[in-house]
Order: sequence, then C-alpha cells, then structure tokens
Amino acid sequence: MSDFFRRFQSQQAPGINLHNKVSFIFLLIFFLSSLNGIAQSDRRLQKLFDEAKQFLGQQDYEQAIERGMRILARDSTFLGAHLLLADIYHDNNNTTLEIFHLQKARQFSKMPLILLRLGNAYLSVGEYEKGLDAFQIYSETGQIPTGTKSEVNRKIESCRFALNAIKNPVEFKPERLPDAVNSEFDEYWPSLSIDQRQLIFTRLIKAPGRQPQEDFYISENLNEGWKEAQAMAEINTPENEGAHALSADGKILFFTACNRRDSEGSCDIYYSVSRGDKWSIPVNAGTSINSPYWEAQPSISSDGRYLYFSSNRPGGKGMRDIWRAENLGFDQNGKFKWGKPMNLGDSINTPGNETSPFIHAGNQDFYFASDYHIGMGGFDLFVSTLSDDSIFSGPQNLGFPINTHNDEQGLHISADGLTAYFSSGRDSISGLDIYSFAVDESIRPHPATYARASVFDSETGNSVQAQIELVDLVNPGEKRVESTNIQGKLLLSLPTGKNYSFSVSKEGYLFYSNTFNLEDIRKIHNPYELDIRLKPVKAGAEMNLYNIYFETDSFRILPESGAELQKLVEFLRTNPNLTVEVQGHTDNTGSSERNKILSEKRAHSVVGYLVQNGIQKERLQWAGYGEKHPVADNETLDGRRQNRRTTIKILGD
Repeated sequence: MSDFFRRFQSQQAPGINLHNKVSFIFLLIFFLSSLNGIAQSDRRLQKLFDEAKQFLGQQDYEQAIERGMRILARDSTFLGAHLLLADIYHDNNNTTLEIFHLQKARQFSKMPLILLRLGNAYLSVGEYEKGLDAFQIYSETGQIPTGTKSEVNRKIESCRFALNAIKNPVEFKPERLPDAVNSEFDEYWPSLSIDQRQLIFTRLIKAPGRQPQEDFYISENLNEGWKEAQAMAEINTPENEGAHALSADGKILFFTACNRRDSEGSCDIYYSVSRGDKWSIPVNAGTSINSPYWEAQPSISSDGRYLYFSSNRPGGKGMRDIWRAENLGFDQNGKFKWGKPMNLGDSINTPGNETSPFIHAGNQDFYFASDYHIGMGGFDLFVSTLSDDSIFSGPQNLGFPINTHNDEQGLHISADGLTAYFSSGRDSISGLDIYSFAVDESIRPHPATYARASVFDSETGNSVQAQIELVDLVNPGEKRVESTNIQGKLLLSLPTGKNYSFSVSKEGYLFYSNTFNLEDIRKIHNPYELDIRLKPVKAGAEMNLYNIYFETDSFRILPESGAELQKLVEFLRTNPNLTVEVQGHTDNTGSSERNKILSEKRAHSVVGYLVQNGIQKERLQWAGYGEKHPVADNETLDGRRQNRRTTIKILGD
C-alpha cells in the first residue's frame, strides 16, 4: 500500500476499525486485573509485568516486548504476558506473532474473547478455515455480547464466501504496463480518458534526504504504445496529490489534496482544466462538495453529470460512505456549481467503510471498495448496477483472485468493459506498478463507446464552437447538451443499449443531424470519428435529418421523432424570415412510383407537424423525391438508412 493510501487510512473517522482493537483491549484489561493475585506469587514477574503495562501505555513497544519476553522466559504459562504481546503485535501488524501468542493464551484459558481475536487474526491473513472454526466455536459458547453477535455472523459469512471464491476463481491474468509508465518508484491509482489515449497516475518519488513526494504523471497511448510519462508540472506542488479521476474527454482532472490553505477540512477535492497543452491552476471544488470533514477519491460520470466521492461527513450510514453531487454547470466566476451531495444509500454504504468509487463510462455499473460487505477480508472490490439514474442494486463481490485478504482499491475499467487497470506490488523490485487485466465476463460492465466530433464551417474550413445535443430516442427527457471547445472539438461518451439522436447547432448555421444505433448492448461498437461541416444559413443550403421516423410503409410519424422535429421547430422560430422546402426521400426498396408517393406524403406529414407547432404555413413547401437522390449505397443497411431521410432546403429569407 502506498504512503498516500496509508495516510488516508490513518485519517479514518473516529472509531474506524475499533471493534477488533477495543475487544482485545477489553480482553487484556479483564485478564490483567484478574491476574494480579496470581502474579503476586512471583514479585519479580509482577514487577516486570507492571513495567510492561506501563511501557504499553506509553506505546514504547520495544521495552514492553522486552519485559514480556523476560516474563515468558521464566514462566511460559504467564497468560497476561501472552495477551500483552498479542496486543502489541496486533498494533504493529505482525499477525504471525499475534496468532502465536493468542494460540498460547488459548491453551491456558477458555475465555471466549480469545477465540474472537483469533478469528479476526486468521481472517486478516487469509486463513479462512481456521478463522471459520474460531468464529463458530466462539458463537457456540453462548457468551457473545448482544452488539457483537451480528458482527461475528458477518465474519462467518465472509470466511465461507472466501473459501467458496477460492474454489471458483474468476479470470485474472494481470500484465504490467511498460517502463514508459512504470519506474523504480511506486505508481498507483490509474485513471484513463474514455478513448484510452491518456493515462494519469500518481508516482511516489523518493530521494535521499527528502520526504517522499507524490505527484501526477501523464502518458499518452499512440499507435506505437505508451509514451514516456511526464510530470504534470502545472498541477503538482511541493505537497502531495493523489486519488484522482479524469473526465471522459480527458479535459478535467478531479483529485484529492490534504491540508492545503484553501481546504475546508483535512482532505478536499480539487479540479484542474486542460486548456490546450496546459492545465489550469487547481481550484477547490467548493463547499457543496467539501466540508470540515474528509472528502477524497472522486469519480466523475462520463456525461459529467455526477461527481462521486468518499467522505466521513455526518449523516452517513457508517464511518466512510460514498456520496454523489450533481453538476449544475458554472457560476458567474466560471467555477463548477454542485447540488447537495446525496448519500448512495443502504445498497452501497454500510456501518463500515466504503471508498474508491468508480462509475464506468456506460453510467450503469458502479465499482467501489468496502471493508464491511461480505468478502475476502480487508477492503474488497464490488460492483453494483445503477438503474433509473438513482437505484443501486445489491453489490457483487468481484471474486478471487481479484480480491484477497489484503486491501484492494483503485480500479479503472475501459469503456468497452474488457480491460481493467489497477496497481499492485507483486514485483518486489519495482514496488507498486500499474497493471491491466482482461475483465471476467461475470463482472464485466455494460459497454460504452464514444464519438469524437470536430465541427467546421463548410465554406471556410474554420473551426466552429457549437452546441451538441444527445437525446435518448425512447426517453426524450434523457437529454445531454454539451459544447465543443474553441477548436470545435468534443469527445462524447455513448453508453450502449439505447438509440440516440445527435444534433449539432450554431446560430447562423443549419443544424447537423445523425443517429447512433447502440441498442444491442452485446455488441462492442467502434468509436465514431465525425468531421461535421456546418452550412451557413442561405438560399440553396440543405440539411439532411435522419431522426424523423415513420411507421413502416406509412407516413405516420413515430413518437421518437419528437426531439428532431422540435429541433426543427426551434430552428425555424430562430430564423423567422426563412422559407423552406421539406423534402421526403426513400431507399430503393419497392417500386419507384410508390416510393415517390410515400416520400411526398411523409414530407407533408412533417409540414403538418410544423404548422401545428406554430410555424406559418406560408413559409413551408413540400415535395417527395422517392429514391431519386440517394446519398449512400442502397446495397447496405446503413446506406439505405441514410437514404431514408427528410431534407430541409432553404428557399429564401
């Protein structure tokens, strides 16, 4: 685990992981108080024991261990010394020696709480059968405190789950990314743009005589592979940066920073915006996101609508919960505005800790880490399915060997759902490195693709900063509106499983219309690369509309045409002096005469819709051209789709 992760763990909310420690300290105090009379039989041992307790209270573990070992050298059955040493080794993460002294203590006492401590210790190192036995025997004693029973049952379930998971492993063959990304230092917390061309990660630089320094590095994946990673100088500071998320288009980096002058609490979320080849000075995400408490580990949805993060703020379900806040656009100072953060609820959050949120590009699959849901021990990775924009299914453990008895955090999965990226210390020479692996089908997210659009003036070739609208054809209320940058470029995520209308508009131009057919969620689509040339509004200009749909062999307009037709109404209202011809076109299926009649009736239906929505009839003409003017090859399905279109021709202004 990296120093950055350790710092996050050390800044837990009050009470984190106290159950094991409090139980054991209670056990220790109980025994120590009851053993004083026994120890009186040997005043030398009693003196050493009193000294050991004093050193333990001062956290001088070296001296406490020395006294404890001297006691056991004289009397190996001294129960208090074994318990004291087990507590010290627990504090210092030496589970092997903790188990050794607990086993010794168990030989000399049948106190049930020793079994609980043994079960916890076995679970923490992945000795699930021994842990299960200890928990079950403890449970059968009938001496479990009321508040502990459910916790013990949960750990029994975890041991059983782990044993079954090991027998039924998921596919997991991690491959280390090349040396252009990984180095002799630790690299971790990978985050990629949706097109997988940009990888940002944290690198822990260690230099003699200096404190370890955590900074961001970025690498680009070109045709020849990953380029040598470069430090992100505009964002990096003498302090530490980490636990970050890159927006789908690679233009905004959200990240965690602690103890800065402008912070609201111990750790806050910040963001920086890419402007060309430079990143802006990081800005605190604001008081809607950040609080006097701990906020960290952001994840931004691919449509930019929600920011997910982990926090120990009041009002949660446990110690650290996952929250999300809606992006409400920008304020008058050009900074993000956020809605009130909402807790993700009981399906995700527990009385324990939930961290490392990751919302996949398809916006349907949510991954996170938890130390409380049934799992292998420590922090496990889970996935939950998001439906109706706010309902999370019960989480599914990602399985063994992705999850182990160690802590697993910081997972990123590619848009197509096929490849995951994570950090691992499996190479003892290079420390923590970034790896990738093929995602097992049982835990694979719904795939997504993307469209990379470049918008130009059709006459001058100059870039155009335009508005892009993406509408779900089945649920027109699900609409995304975004803008290209000043270079006329935009990368737009496209979750599969739906069909979308896609339009590009700019005042003074005809709008561009297209369709993305992504209804078959089982098919991984190639990304769309769109060069869109907007035509200035003037007589003779034409625009083809592909999102006006009719019943088969009919001129009845289908409901999913509403978004496109309303776009046309808006265009005509914005340009009140224009007169236009509405043209109907078909593919070559059927007879030419029938196609001509059908196309004319369809054009007339569109005119009727426009009139019903307030466009003066005098401004509108219509004509049907059948299959006479194809724009694509009728020999292909997509070609025939393009030929079945409605065209708007400007007649005059």
